[in-house]
Amino acid sequence: MIMRIITADQAAELDQKAMHDHGISGIELMGSAGQAIADEAREMVAEIHDPKIIIICGKGNNGGDGFAAAACLDGFNVYIYSLIEAKQIVGDAAHFHENCIQKSIDIYYAVDPPEDLSCDLIIDAVLGTGCKGDLKEKISVWTQWMNSHSCPVLAVDCPTGVDGSRGSASENSVQADKTITMGYPKLGLCIKHGKEYSGEIKSVDIGFPDIVGELSGLHWSQFEAASISKMLSKVESDTYKHRQGKVLVVAGSKGMTGAAVLSTFGALRSGAGVTVTCAPESIEEIYEKTIIEGMTIGCQDDGNGFFIPESYKSIEEKFDWCDAIVIGPGIGRSAQTSQLLENVILAASKPLVIDADGLRVFHGNRELFNDIKVPFIITPHEGEFCKLLGIDLNQFNDDYPDNIEQFMSGFPSALILKNAPTISFYQNSAIVNPSGNPGMATAGMGDVLAGMLGTFLAQGMDVFQAAQAGVFIHGLAADRKVDEKGIRGLIASDVLEELPKVMREFD
Repeated sequence: MIMRIITADQAAELDQKAMHDHGISGIELMGSAGQAIADEAREMVAEIHDPKIIIICGKGNNGGDGFAAAACLDGFNVYIYSLIEAKQIVGDAAHFHENCIQKSIDIYYAVDPPEDLSCDLIIDAVLGTGCKGDLKEKISVWTQWMNSHSCPVLAVDCPTGVDGSRGSASENSVQADKTITMGYPKLGLCIKHGKEYSGEIKSVDIGFPDIVGELSGLHWSQFEAASISKMLSKVESDTYKHRQGKVLVVAGSKGMTGAAVLSTFGALRSGAGVTVTCAPESIEEIYEKTIIEGMTIGCQDDGNGFFIPESYKSIEEKFDWCDAIVIGPGIGRSAQTSQLLENVILAASKPLVIDADGLRVFHGNRELFNDIKVPFIITPHEGEFCKLLGIDLNQFNDDYPDNIEQFMSGFPSALILKNAPTISFYQNSAIVNPSGNPGMATAGMGDVLAGMLGTFLAQGMDVFQAAQAGVFIHGLAADRKVDEKGIRGLIASDVLEELPKVMREFD
């Protein structure tokens, strides 16, 4: 089963739909949230005698969840610090604030953080999914106070300072030990810095109707390892090499032959039966000496180790033979090479993986994607994707994930956006990959992935399956190698070595 994820805007939409379309009151939802938070708090202090719990409540529904939790913690030493005055607590939050008053729970309003106050658990109910941009000073002093304590912190929906959609984290964001999130995990907890600040993430059912598929925007999910076995084709006892997938690799140039080698071995190590790697003829000897388990073809070049439009004839002759084509890794950025790339991509008759320099063809000309005749996957990292959008990285981060939604609304195939974590997109679906680690930030990792994707397409997966399976197995192989070698010094060939071992687990 794939775990659904929602953005902060979708969380607000879910609240509204539950209340307005399904007759569930805000007080019901907040009461259920409070009970779930209280249950989690009890578990976290179960081994402590006479524990002291401090709840920091902000303005709005997140603060209301904090008041609701306090009202459910009968018998515990609970102290509430409200960042606003009592008269400013309105809406559903006011109902549970009144409950706390009736239960004689100690509440302190709009005060500075206490000095030398010991506690056994802090519950962060300040902003939740409502954080946008930098923290205000009056909130920042409290987040610093929470972070200064050695006791665990339980965040409600999102640690204060973490953007619930973008995964960005403001300075002095709360470092939670655990985040309890209502209904569905929020996207910001699963990506970028949000992963670092959220601790263990636990989603709880608070009575939302099953309407997550009706929400606006992309349908976000997190990939589950159990899906892999269903995606991988079975290796039959009577199989032979041509049945295991034939991958054509068009990659590399002078100074970048390693990209072609890594892509080819990425295909072979993930199960391709046969590969043919097209090489600029003036440097083909380098390919032949290195790719001993695959075939190579020398293509007419410029005499300096770079493809030219005349290289097309040798490549085109293999279209009918192959089952999938990988194009772009290390191929170079000259105008002549770009023309060759466009010619191959638009004429290809088999599924394509377009990686690295292969994407330069589409800079300023995204409409060209619509002219591709076959299913395809593009694999940009954030910088390359920004060039496709024609914006800088700051603009990209400011408008995320809205800019992805806009791009996908007119994109005809699958996108793998390589980042921390990598996310696969197809039509209105987005799958967050849970595997991988910072050690993968080394040259050649993307080349290996491109070859793997070529194999999975050659073996019959559709582009979205290939994208999900490829990034998960790729990341898992890297995780295994990091466990063995450590995070520093991980290289692409380490992942190549681990791929068959990882894939064996899913056979």
